[in-house]
Amino acid sequence: MSHDAVIVGAAPAGSLAALVLARAGKRVALLDRAAFPRPKVCGNCVNPSTWAIWQRLGLAKSFAALPHHATTGFAIHCEGRPVFEHDFPSPDRGPRVVSREVLDDWLRREAERAGAEFFPETTVTGVDAVAGVVTTSRGEFRGELVIGADGRNSQVARLAGLMPPPRRCHRVGWQAIIEAPPALDDHVHMHVFEEGYFGFSRTDDTHAVISMVLDARRSQDPDRFARRYLPPFAPTEWLRLNPITRANAELTTGRVWLAGDAARVVEPFTGEGIGFALATGTLAAETALRGFARNDLAKARKAYVWTHRAMYRRRAWANLLVHSVLVDPARTVRLVRRMERLPRGVVSLLSRRVHAVG
Repeated sequence: MSHDAVIVGAAPAGSLAALVLARAGKRVALLDRAAFPRPKVCGNCVNPSTWAIWQRLGLAKSFAALPHHATTGFAIHCEGRPVFEHDFPSPDRGPRVVSREVLDDWLRREAERAGAEFFPETTVTGVDAVAGVVTTSRGEFRGELVIGADGRNSQVARLAGLMPPPRRCHRVGWQAIIEAPPALDDHVHMHVFEEGYFGFSRTDDTHAVISMVLDARRSQDPDRFARRYLPPFAPTEWLRLNPITRANAELTTGRVWLAGDAARVVEPFTGEGIGFALATGTLAAETALRGFARNDLAKARKAYVWTHRAMYRRRAWANLLVHSVLVDPARTVRLVRRMERLPRGVVSLLSRRVHAVG
């Protein structure tokens, strides 16, 4: 099957890239190994920076209508003790919790409405980056451009030789949906302890999502920490994800470009992952369209690499700082014990940067 663009991964980066390209009249194949809708390990928090993307693409009204729970602020706890609390200045445009089953399926349907062809339950088995051929369980897909947006364990990146050398990551992600305690407010609550951290927030009036990162060398029992800090907590079924972070991949080779977590993974503590995925998916598509218009995807490829790197230099510094603090949570806990409370000025500055309305 021949297309202008073959996009692997129908999560936010891939679906939004497919939508932008299809709206411009390009023949787009959107592949995913899963059947939609499907759950995904994620804090489900959609950053305020995404409002600029929704508005520019005419999706703001549709996004606002999705089932969600608006968050009015966040609180940080260290070993169960509150150490910082912050209210968002614009709750109507602040972060909101949207289930990934809902968000990803909505974006996938918007991409199809724009004209993209969706191929679910399609497993990638080979990538020829020079020819732009993706071999799958459904046969071969050929594209002038191939966008790998298939997550941190990207098969496209691995098969195209873009994945960084393996480096063992001991941090593992866990997620569960539980009944919301009646006392839970509308803030996102981040708990840091020696073995890791977790975020906890409402998804609606009756349920909450808990997303936890643990050092597997110290514990692989998320129930244990949920019971410690959120009693009573009944044993529940958890989804698991590894690695939480990894080295950045090479962005392009031949006709293959990477977007979203396939290219670069951010620390989940700040809730910016979906925002970066949407921004890079849009960037890849819009840069590719300029390349198609000039019949010069090679030049567009260089522009994508430069602009992608510039975006992260400009926007990811707060996330990198948080990552440097949380990669060793036991050290962070010892520091906070001595300080009693987090420095309000510093954390407020980081919050304004992370939660700025785009």
